[in-house]
Amino acid sequence: MPNTQPRSSDRPPEGRHLVLVGNGDSHLHVAAHAERLVRRGARVTLVTRQDFAFSDWLGGMLGGEWQRDDVRLPADRIAVHGGVHVRAGVAQVDRHQRRITLTDGRELDYDWLSLDLPPVVDEHAIPGFYTAQGVFTASADDLWQLRQRLESQLAGAAARLPRVALLAGGPSGVELAANLLALGERYGRRLPVTLIANDRKLLPGACQRANRWLTQRLHRRGLQLELVATATRYHQGQLILDDGSVVDADLLVVTDHLKPSPTLEMFGLTRDENDAIDVDAKLRSRQDPNLFLAREKPAGRGEGLTTRERTALLLASLEAAVGGESRALPRHGQGERWKALNLGDLRDIAWRGPLWCRGRWVRRWKHRRDRREVAHYLGDR
Repeated sequence: MPNTQPRSSDRPPEGRHLVLVGNGDSHLHVAAHAERLVRRGARVTLVTRQDFAFSDWLGGMLGGEWQRDDVRLPADRIAVHGGVHVRAGVAQVDRHQRRITLTDGRELDYDWLSLDLPPVVDEHAIPGFYTAQGVFTASADDLWQLRQRLESQLAGAAARLPRVALLAGGPSGVELAANLLALGERYGRRLPVTLIANDRKLLPGACQRANRWLTQRLHRRGLQLELVATATRYHQGQLILDDGSVVDADLLVVTDHLKPSPTLEMFGLTRDENDAIDVDAKLRSRQDPNLFLAREKPAGRGEGLTTRERTALLLASLEAAVGGESRALPRHGQGERWKALNLGDLRDIAWRGPLWCRGRWVRRWKHRRDRREVAHYLGDR
């Protein structure tokens, strides 16, 4: 009997095809608003083996506020917004034919392809990394494993708790450190936590008063801070910093010393001396304009983008490409939104430029905003 099924590489006549590869934060935002791309005539396909994780709740999950199932958002819910999910990885890439072959053997042709692949730890970044008792990234699975490990010791009668060091700058590092402290506080014990960052302030984008309050608050809760510092190696339970000082550490949480996902190498894009891929202001590869790279630094941006700025930029860039528009994108800083951190002790902090506030009402506002975003993606009314 003849096979009447169309080949998986055939391009259906309806709409041009946008393929999203990876389960990063930017693709979660695009998936949640896929209907905007569909209305412009595009078919949207999400390719990822893993589900999404709602990054704004990862700190709270580490601190005991959320469970793993709370932060996990099924990738197939893109269907609510008009997209299609394929649970597979990428096995082969043909950029000239604009075709990818998946690990399940299927082929997908694309008009545009967006890459948002979570990075992995660079095992060569700091000599001795993996002689530590545990090394964790900021992924949902890693942070859940870390929490389970710490809770088993916090709940027991262990005389000495493991010493945790975070090599993590910026707001995400602060949130993870604060919630590690909160995890210990839930059990009435002080967990030894050190935050190592190469910044001069905990929140580089916030005002001096906000940074002063936050620093004092975390000091009172027992956090050891090592600012303007870089770890150079790990040896026998200690991180050696660039000034020669040492930090005792049994477990390491790493968000700074990362390298791109190995899948990205399949696309054969050239990297510069800083190991970066050249993209324009819209995150579009200059080498291959059909590719968008969500995790690269856009041209003309002196400072790095926040997660929310990056996700908004990618969606706007894809909308412009799908719609054939050449409109200018909003500049960095225009319409700046309030940023908020969960500090794990019901006294959260929020800031926008020189403005800042803190307290329980910040927690309530952040929860309403986050729940609204999650409900929108899941299609809950």
